[in-house]
Amino acid sequence: MNTPNKKVLMMVIDACASRIMLPAMKSGKLPNLQILAEAGTLKTQSIAIFPSLTPAATSSLFTGAYPSQHGVMGFHWYDLDKNEVVYYGDDFWAIAKRGVREFFEDLLLKLNHDRLKAETLFQRVETNGLKAACFNFLMFRGNVEHKANVPLLLGLIPGVPFSEVICGPSILFYGDIVTTNPTKKSLETRGGMFRRFGFNDDNTFKLVHQFAEQGTLPDFSIAYFPDNDYFSHSEGPAKAVTILENFDKHLGTLFDIYGGVEKLLSEVCIVLTGDHAQSDMFEDKEELEIRLDELLSGFSIAPAGQPWSDDDQLVICPDMRCAQIYFKDLAPKQVEHILALLIADKRVDQLIWQAKYLGEDEESYYVTTLDRGRLKFWVGSDGQNHAVDLYGCPWSWEGNLDAVGGQVNEDGIIMFDEYPNAFERIAGALDESNSGHLWATARLGYEFSVAETNVHIGGGSHGSLHKLDSSSPLFVAGAPDNLVLPVQPRAVDVAPLCLSLLGIEPFYPVGASRKA
Repeated sequence: MNTPNKKVLMMVIDACASRIMLPAMKSGKLPNLQILAEAGTLKTQSIAIFPSLTPAATSSLFTGAYPSQHGVMGFHWYDLDKNEVVYYGDDFWAIAKRGVREFFEDLLLKLNHDRLKAETLFQRVETNGLKAACFNFLMFRGNVEHKANVPLLLGLIPGVPFSEVICGPSILFYGDIVTTNPTKKSLETRGGMFRRFGFNDDNTFKLVHQFAEQGTLPDFSIAYFPDNDYFSHSEGPAKAVTILENFDKHLGTLFDIYGGVEKLLSEVCIVLTGDHAQSDMFEDKEELEIRLDELLSGFSIAPAGQPWSDDDQLVICPDMRCAQIYFKDLAPKQVEHILALLIADKRVDQLIWQAKYLGEDEESYYVTTLDRGRLKFWVGSDGQNHAVDLYGCPWSWEGNLDAVGGQVNEDGIIMFDEYPNAFERIAGALDESNSGHLWATARLGYEFSVAETNVHIGGGSHGSLHKLDSSSPLFVAGAPDNLVLPVQPRAVDVAPLCLSLLGIEPFYPVGASRKA
C-alpha cells in the first residue's frame, strides 16, 4: 500500500480561460488565486485536447489519454461500432430538455461505464491502496458500487428509475443523485431544482470545506466547478469574472479552515486547472451560425440524432465550434466535392481528415484552409520537412504549415502559436475508430449547427483547435521542490502529475509524447 507524503486535491474550473483569469489575478480581483500561484508554480497555458469540449476534455484530465484512447469524442458523435448517434447537448445538465430517462442512461451508465474506455484516476489510485473522492466531477468511474437515487421531483416523471447502481471512488458526491458519505457525519449541501440539482460551485465548495473541517479529505480528491462554463456560454467569458471571484472567495475560506495557505500546503498538494477555455461569439445569429445541413443540402443527410439508413450519404454531428461529418460509401471525388463546398464558406477555419478517406493507403492527416493552404503531416522523420515537437515526437509534413500556425524554431522544434500542439491533438482525435471521417473547425466568433441544434448568440463557445478555445492555467502548489513541469503542459499531463505526487506510477510520464 502506498503512503503518500501529502494528500492531493485536484480542482477543475470548467472553461477556465487563461486570457480571462490571468489579467484578473494581476488586477487584484482574484487575490487568493494569486497567493496560490506565488506559493507554488503557475503555468499560464495548459493545452486542452481536441475537440476542446467538456465530456472529452474532462475524460482526458481523468485518464491522461486522448480521445483516441479513452473513446469520448465530445458532446455529439456517431458510434459507428453500435450504429447510434451519441448526443448529450451543449447544456449537459438541462435534464428536462432531453428527457430524464435518457439522462440517467447516458450520463450515469453509458458515458462513464461504456463509452469511457481508459483506466481512470480513481481506479488507479484505489487499486494502489489509497482512498479517493469525487466532488461533482463529470467523470467518476471507479471500482466501488454506489446507489444513484433520482431527486424527488424528477422521480415523479413517468419512466424514470428511482435508482441505479454505478461504480465510482470510495467517496462519491454527484449532485443530488449520489451522496456517499462514509464518515457518517452530517453534511450540508447546496442542491435542489433551482441549483441544478447540486451541480454548482457553491455545493462543491461546501462539500470540500466540510471534509476539510472534519479532517476527512482522502488521499486524492477531484472537485469540479461548472458555473464558469454556464455563465461564459450565456454572457460571455469576460463577464464570467464574477464567477471566478466567487471561486476565489471560497478558496480563501479553504485557506482559513487550515489556518492559512502555508498550513494547507503542508498537508495538501493542490493541482488546479481548466478542461478547456472559451472564445467570444458574435451577436448576430444569422452571421455566427454555420448551417452544415444547408451547405451540404445536395447530399442525402440522415435526420439529426438518427443513424443512417440505406439511402443516406452523410451523418452530421455539429459540436459548437467543431463538427464531425461521417461518410457512407462516398467516393473520393464526392469527398473532394464536400471539401470544396465547406471551405468556400469564409466562416469555416479548417477541414481535417485522414488520408485514407481520399483513397490513400497511408497513416497521415490532412488540414486544408481557405486562405492558408493545405497541409499533410504524419509521425516520423522520413519526410523532406521534419522536426520534433515539444514532447519529443518526430513529425514530417508536406504543404503549408500556416494551415495550423506551425513554425520551426532555431532549436529545430516545431511550435504552434494559434493552434497549440496541433499535430498531436489532431492525431489524438482522428485515430479513434468512431472519429468523424471529416472534421471542421470554425473561425473565431462562429459555431456549427443543423436545424435542430442551438448556438450561443453573443456568449462564449469552444471546441476548436484555436488557443482561445484551448488554453487554461495550471497551478501546482504544495508539490516537492524538484517537481519539473513541461514548458507547455497539456491536459493529458494532469492525471500523470497527480499520480506522481501520490507516489503511484502514472499511465504516462508527465510531458511524454502520446505518438512517439
